[in-house]
Amino acid sequence: MLLALAASPAFAADTGAVRGVVVDVGGVPIPAAAITLASKANVYHATSDVQGSYAIDDVASGSYDLIASATKFRTLSNRVVGVSVGQTAVVDVVLARIDLGAMTALGTVTVNGRQALSTASAPSVDLDPQDLAGQGIENLSDILSEQIALTMTRPAGGAPGLPQSAALRGPDPSETVIDVDGHQVNNSNSGDFDLSLLDPSEFQNVQVVYGIGPSALVGANTQGGAINFRTIEPSPRSQGLLRFSAGSFNTFGETLQATGTDERLGYALSYHRYTSSGEVNNYDVTDDATGLVDTLGSNIAATTTLAKLRYALGIGDGFIEATYRNTTAFRNLSAPLATPDNPNITNPFAFFTVIPDASTANISPSLGLDVQVPLGAHDASGQAPATLIARHEDTVNSQTVPTDVEALGNPYLFNARDHIYDDSATYQRTLENGTLTFGYDVRRETLTAPFALVPGPPSQTQTGRSWVGRYEWRATPKLNFTVGTYLSSFDTFGQSVDPRLAAVWTPTADSVVRASIGTAFRAPLLAERVFNPNLTAERTTEYELGYERRLGDDPLAAHAVLNVYRTNLRDPIFFTTDASGALLFLKNLGDVVYQGVELRLDKPLTQKVTLSAAYGVSIAYPINNPFAFDPAAPNVVAGEQFQGIPPQKAQLTLTGRASSGFGYFLDGAYESSNNELNRPAYSTFGAGLTKTMGRMQVTLAGRNLTNQYDDLFTLPGAGTPYPTPTGPSPTDAFSLQGRGVTLTLTQKY
Repeated sequence: MLLALAASPAFAADTGAVRGVVVDVGGVPIPAAAITLASKANVYHATSDVQGSYAIDDVASGSYDLIASATKFRTLSNRVVGVSVGQTAVVDVVLARIDLGAMTALGTVTVNGRQALSTASAPSVDLDPQDLAGQGIENLSDILSEQIALTMTRPAGGAPGLPQSAALRGPDPSETVIDVDGHQVNNSNSGDFDLSLLDPSEFQNVQVVYGIGPSALVGANTQGGAINFRTIEPSPRSQGLLRFSAGSFNTFGETLQATGTDERLGYALSYHRYTSSGEVNNYDVTDDATGLVDTLGSNIAATTTLAKLRYALGIGDGFIEATYRNTTAFRNLSAPLATPDNPNITNPFAFFTVIPDASTANISPSLGLDVQVPLGAHDASGQAPATLIARHEDTVNSQTVPTDVEALGNPYLFNARDHIYDDSATYQRTLENGTLTFGYDVRRETLTAPFALVPGPPSQTQTGRSWVGRYEWRATPKLNFTVGTYLSSFDTFGQSVDPRLAAVWTPTADSVVRASIGTAFRAPLLAERVFNPNLTAERTTEYELGYERRLGDDPLAAHAVLNVYRTNLRDPIFFTTDASGALLFLKNLGDVVYQGVELRLDKPLTQKVTLSAAYGVSIAYPINNPFAFDPAAPNVVAGEQFQGIPPQKAQLTLTGRASSGFGYFLDGAYESSNNELNRPAYSTFGAGLTKTMGRMQVTLAGRNLTNQYDDLFTLPGAGTPYPTPTGPSPTDAFSLQGRGVTLTLTQKY
């Protein structure tokens, strides 16, 4: 079909043509989709036929903004299309169905087989969790940890089952917003969210949005960026899958999913069970406190369920949707929290400091209700000029640990119940040359944690409200502006007004320049205010410049992205210490700088082989107050890189398709010294082979193939020393799980 579309029509002088198809993410043609090409001098329109095909002839040469819309689908814009004299541009469009919680534009546009450049105001990376699940990935944190400018902090150690949280462009995960379907899930104890057991099969997309550009409506309580996990949605046709995986360390995963639509009722159902004995299983050591033999383990058992029902209103662009999610997990932490007395002697029956009954039990039910209503008269393509979305979510996160684990004082390992109500309303109106959006959100959180909050009350509550106004304006075919104002009000510290401005220039269809400036804040946490109720918010000003370019005209041309940023952070919240390191108090003091460079390159080597590379430099340091320290990264020193933030990260991936349904991937990740493992610079490698047979896919994949830092336990005092004014400070060396191989079978129906 594409070859027929590419046939050259008779051209008028100085014109070309545009032809293509419009499909959904499953490849199903979308009829009656409206396609618009707009420049300062010309506007062209077309409508797709029953096969999803469309054509526009006699198009004046130049660069155009493409806008694609269809009933029941999210409007796609912010894409650049170039038209040349005497040439036919094959522009294929993939539209995403109307859903909730996306931070940035969804859908894709390809021009002559190449991805069209985006004019979104903030850099972002989209991950495909369903593809990752098919590769045998059981935890999304494994893939997120490889992304540049993202540090997966490990506040209790590196072993699987221990808490992991993401920090974008900085050392503090509380400065990164984590959303699930657009609802913020950060807690007010540690300020972040534990990503260690996020099952990829539950999600259809993961968006990593860097910086504080105004493209996202997540509010201003963020300083490094935001990560949004979008759960699977009802599909237009009934479909589903069965997946079974088996791997090293007696690790098993079972997934059952079904999605579809029956007249006006859509549904999405998912069940996933994950069990693992862990690399350390029935491991006998000698308890250094009692002299008795204890048996250590690291087994994990987790179950994730999702049920989503959607009832369509009107012509299908409005709906009512109810969502239930829950994750239950048990994690044996007797091995992850055990440490050898001598880091060089970890053999069976060696002396260890142990907590024999160390474990966590978690349950996290969530219930959501969302309503979307189109406003105004529909146009010929079935699009309403405005949309109103009202959303509610009620979430409870409960964790239970033994008393001796809670006595460790780790802010992630304690008995707690975190109850969050999140209500929001968003109004969006499409104008002739832009989009106007207003949003309101109120989030009330009650944290009950008697032991952890001593000397404070056993239960504390925080309410935060935010108002957002944003205008995206296409000033000219080559210049787009986005301006946003974020007003936030917290009953714990007061108000904050944060303006943001971005400009995107497209000098040609093959290049994009982005620039943005804005402010943000990080509200003090409930746990921090227990020690100092006078704490106020941290405040940030960020500057960013980005350049994106396609390096050539052929379908095998490379695609490169360069981002440069600087963040000035004022009034960070630190624990102050005296010269000996003794704790004095918790307060706002000093200034911090985050700055860095991010480079990404995608290069098709052949029609079936693609090489992707990324390299990032991330610098984060305080510029005064040398005797301050951050609980997540102790021993902060003025002018010194924060502990646990690698200044350099790199990623390299090779993917390919061979004949007879075979495919393969090779990937490597590099972190420089000063990494979150407190180890010298290191690299990890993975590889996989896939075979597709009709609706079945079989994958054999291996991770950490070189057994990098496979030391089984946290090694006390064996990490890379961190320099301080009083001399090198010892650190613990964290270990990674060793070489693992997983066989995954996915049957779609």
